[in-house]
Amino acid sequence: MTLPAMHAEPQQDMVRGSDARSLRDTSPSPAGDRLSFAKLFNMLRRRLWLIVGVAAAIFVIGLLATLWQPKIYTADAIVRLTGSNRELAAKVGDEAEPTMAGDADVATEIQVVGSLGMAREIVRKYGLVDNRQFNPFVNPPASTLSRMFGGGKAPIDLHKLNPEQRQKMEDQLVRYLRSGLGATRIGTSYSIGIAYRHHDPEMAAMLANAYANEYAQSQINEKKTATSEAIGFLRDKVEELRAQATADFAEVQNYRIRNGLPSTTGASLTEQDISVYNQQAATARAEAAADAARLETARAQLRSGSMGDDVGEALESSVVSSLRSQRGQLVVKMADLRVRYGDRHPDLQRARQEMADLDKQIQEEIDRVISNLEAKAAVSSQRLASLSGTLGSAKGQLLTNNKAMVALDDLQRRAEASQGLYESYLARYRETLASSGTERSDARVLTLASPPTMPTSPNIILNLFFASICGIGLGLVAAFVAEMQFRGLTTAADVEKRTGLPYLGMVPENGTAKHHAPNPIETIASMPNSILAESLRNIHASIQIPGLERAQVIAVTSALPAEGKSVLSALLGLVAAQTGHRTIVVDCDIFRRGLSHEFHIHDGQGLIEVGAGTSGLDAAIRTVGAGLHILPIVSRGSEGDRLTDKGLIQATVAQLKERYDLVILDCPPLLAVAETREIAGLSDGVILAAKWRSTPDEAVVTASRLLPARLTRYVGVALTRVDLRKQSRYAPDDSSSYYTQYQQYVAAAA
Repeated sequence: MTLPAMHAEPQQDMVRGSDARSLRDTSPSPAGDRLSFAKLFNMLRRRLWLIVGVAAAIFVIGLLATLWQPKIYTADAIVRLTGSNRELAAKVGDEAEPTMAGDADVATEIQVVGSLGMAREIVRKYGLVDNRQFNPFVNPPASTLSRMFGGGKAPIDLHKLNPEQRQKMEDQLVRYLRSGLGATRIGTSYSIGIAYRHHDPEMAAMLANAYANEYAQSQINEKKTATSEAIGFLRDKVEELRAQATADFAEVQNYRIRNGLPSTTGASLTEQDISVYNQQAATARAEAAADAARLETARAQLRSGSMGDDVGEALESSVVSSLRSQRGQLVVKMADLRVRYGDRHPDLQRARQEMADLDKQIQEEIDRVISNLEAKAAVSSQRLASLSGTLGSAKGQLLTNNKAMVALDDLQRRAEASQGLYESYLARYRETLASSGTERSDARVLTLASPPTMPTSPNIILNLFFASICGIGLGLVAAFVAEMQFRGLTTAADVEKRTGLPYLGMVPENGTAKHHAPNPIETIASMPNSILAESLRNIHASIQIPGLERAQVIAVTSALPAEGKSVLSALLGLVAAQTGHRTIVVDCDIFRRGLSHEFHIHDGQGLIEVGAGTSGLDAAIRTVGAGLHILPIVSRGSEGDRLTDKGLIQATVAQLKERYDLVILDCPPLLAVAETREIAGLSDGVILAAKWRSTPDEAVVTASRLLPARLTRYVGVALTRVDLRKQSRYAPDDSSSYYTQYQQYVAAAA
C-alpha cells in the first residue's frame, strides 16, 4: 500500500481533503439537492417501521377509544307535513298573514320540533324527571378517578327535592333531552325525519315516537288554543261592534226625531207629506173646478128660464126622480079623471092639488140641489186654499230638512258601516264557533320508530378507518420529522456533504451479505471474492496515492465507542496482507483491547510487555491468516498507564516501520480517549470509522478537528456495519446498492 509520506509537499499530497472535495464539488451531480420521488420513496422505506409503529399505535388508541365509548342507538320516526293552516287567520283578521312556502315552512317546523317548549312538554307528559333509566342527574356518572379509586356522588332522592330544586332538574333534563334529538328534512319532500340517540334502544325508540306524536298533537293543541283565543276575541269584538252599531243606529233615529226627519220608507215624513199634499191639492183643484163648473152651469140654466129640473145634479137626484115618477103617474090619473069626470070633478081637483104639491116638492128639492152645488163649490175652494197653504209650509220644512240631511247621511253611513262590520264579525264568530272541536293536525306520523338492533355510535369501521388514516398521516409526519432530525451517515454523499471529509468506502455487516462465513475475518480469509472482501479492497484502494512515496502508518479510530474500528483494522490488515504487503495491526486501545479480543488473544506477551522491556517484539507479535501480523495487548497494566507514557508507542511504531510495509494502528475513540490524538499523530493518515446510520455527523466533524493539524488533509471516513439489504432502499444512488450486481458478476465468472 502506498500512502503519502509525512514530508511530502502539499501539492503532491494524496487526493483527499479540500483538493478531493474540490474535485467532487466541481463535477456535475445527476440529482443534486432536488427532491425526487425515488428519494421520497426510499425515505419512506427507511422509516417504514416507524410509520408502521406510529400507525399501529394510533390504530390501537382508536380501537381502545372506540371500545371505551358507550354504545349509542338511534331510532328514527318520519312525520309528513300536510300543509299549514291559514284559514283561522283569515277568519280572525281582515287579511291573512303572509305565508311562507317550501323550504322556509319545513325549516320552521324543524325548529318547532327542536324547541325547548316541545322538549319540556315531553319531559312533563312522560314523567322523565322520575324516570331513573333516562334521567342522568338522578345517578350522576362517576369520574375516572372515582371509578379507579372508588367513591363518587351518591344517588339523588327525588322525593326530597323541593319545588325549586325539581324545577332546576327539569330545566337541566329539558336541555339534556334536546341534546339527543336530530330533526332533518328528508330530501326535497315535505317530510321530517326525527331521530333520537340514546344508549338504550328501547328508550331511543320511545323518545323518537314521543317527539313524533307530540309534534302532531301539538298541531291540534295549537289550533285548539288558537280557536279558543279566536272565539274569545270574536265574542268580545262582536259585543263591541253590536254596541257600536246600536249606538250609531240610535244616534241616527234621535237625529231624525230632533230634526223632524222620521221615516219608515227611506224618505222623510216631510217629503211624504209634500207628496200627499201635492196629490190632494191636485184632486182638490180638480174637484173645485168641477164643482164651480157645475154651479155655473146650473146658474146659467136658471138664468135662461129653466125651473132647475134639467140641472144635471137634479136629474141625478133620486128624490127628484121619485117625485117626477109620482107626478107622471098623477098626470096620467088626472088625464083619466078629466076624461072621465070633467075639469070640475073633486077627484080631479084633488089630483091637481097633489100635482101642485109634487111640483112644489120637486122645486124645493131642485133648490136644495142648487144650494148644495154652491156649498160644495165653496167647500172645494176652501179645501184647495187650505191644501195650497199646507203644501207651502211643507215645502218650507223640506228646505230645513234638506240641510239636516247632510249630517244625517253621515250618521247613516257610520251606522251602516258599524252594522256591516258587526254582521261580518258575527258571521266569523258563528263559523269559528261551529268549527271548534273539529281541528285537525297539519302533520301526520308516517313511520313510528322501532328499537334499533345495532348501535350507530361508535361506528367501529369508520373510527378504525379514520384511526388508520390518522395513524398513517402521523406516521408519515413522524417519518419526515425523524428524517429531518436524523444526523447519522448513510451514503458517500452524506459523508462528504455533511462532514467535509472524503469518503473511503464502507464495511458491510457480515450477516447481510449474500455469501459469508460465520464471522467477517473468516469471510475475508475463505471468500476472497465476497462482497465484504471487495469492500475492504475498495477502502484499501482509496487510501493509496499513486506516484507518491509509501505511507507506512495508518491510524484507524472513531469518534465514539462501538463503531467497528477494530474489525475494520483487522479486515483492512488481512486485505493488505493478501495483496503481498508486509502488514501488522497494532492494538492501541488499552481500555477495550478490541483487536486482541477479535482474534481471541488473551495470554502471552503483548504491547505493554514490549514497552516495559519485559518482552521482545518478536515474542509479542502473533501471525494470523495469510501473513497478517498482530501486536496485541494481553494485559491492562497498572491503573493510569498510557501507551504514550515514556515514548512506549512511539518507539514501538518506529521499530515496526523498519520491518513492515504497512502498520495499522487500532486506536481508541477520539472523543473518549485523549491519548488517541498523540497516537494518531504517529501515522501518515487517519481512517475515521463511522457506524452506518448511527454515528452523528457532528461527532465525526468534532473528532476530525481533534487530530493534529498536519493530518487535516489525510483524514478519510469509512462507514462500518452497513446493512446491505437496507442500503439499497436507503441509498439507491450509492455504490453499495450495486453489490448485488457485483455478486452476480463474480458468480457468472466462476
